Amino acid sequence: MAQAAIFGDGNPENGFEDQRLVPTENRPNAMAAVGTIICDGGLRGTATHIKSPSIDPSRSIIVTAAHILFDAKSGEKYTSCSYLPENRRFSTTSFAAISAHNFDPLNNDKIAQSENDIVFVALSRPLQQSALLLSETRAIDNGNLSLLGYNSSQNQLTESAHCKQYASIQFASEKLLLHDCDARSGASGGPLLLRSDNDQPAKLVAVHGGTLLINGVGEAETHSASRDGAVADPERWINQARRVDRAVLEQLQRFVAYLAKDSQAQK
Repeated sequence: MAQAAIFGDGNPENGFEDQRLVPTENRPNAMAAVGTIICDGGLRGTATHIKSPSIDPSRSIIVTAAHILFDAKSGEKYTSCSYLPENRRFSTTSFAAISAHNFDPLNNDKIAQSENDIVFVALSRPLQQSALLLSETRAIDNGNLSLLGYNSSQNQLTESAHCKQYASIQFASEKLLLHDCDARSGASGGPLLLRSDNDQPAKLVAVHGGTLLINGVGEAETHSASRDGAVADPERWINQARRVDRAVLEQLQRFVAYLAKDSQAQK
């Protein structure tokens, strides 16, 4: 599982780094649409059950980070993956089809790799689970972002609330949303939500990918080690998520069209 960062005030001893993490039961609405992914016997990350007028009601589709479907060391794709709605161990649903994507697990350009770190998965059976709409949203008010994802230290789904969006020269990309939501190992693929102050449904605006940092030779890399309490620095050390944009929505539409065509061919 790829890890991300627990941000704070720079002092991991005072506990400020994880005060935003809220257990599942405290925010049930959006969390009811989230689950975890198991591949080759290990929990690899988080995913979200999504809805769209174009999706056949007899199908269920989830969205997640593409990298969690690959072994980080070898770059090989896992052979068998399944989805656990709300991380319930006895409701496992296997994958039926994976959308086309451009993610390269061995790409050394970590910005480009992160920009392609999103994938849709059709499941083998329809779910009786809540679902969220993808939202192409550019205007984001600081303090209204939340990340939902698996928390390996608590062995459950949690929410990191009241997060901020950041701009960066070093990690500049229109496709990435840089944020300081806290995340533990297993949060990759989780939904980054934009919450309103008027009880409107949360908008799924990005899919969490992990942490970007600048290494000792000035090159961007993805991070896999915990630095609890580190101060967020968008030019050196920041979490990132793949934005929902027109390209992502078109990727979903192509996948839905492929599934429909394949279904017709089997009749």
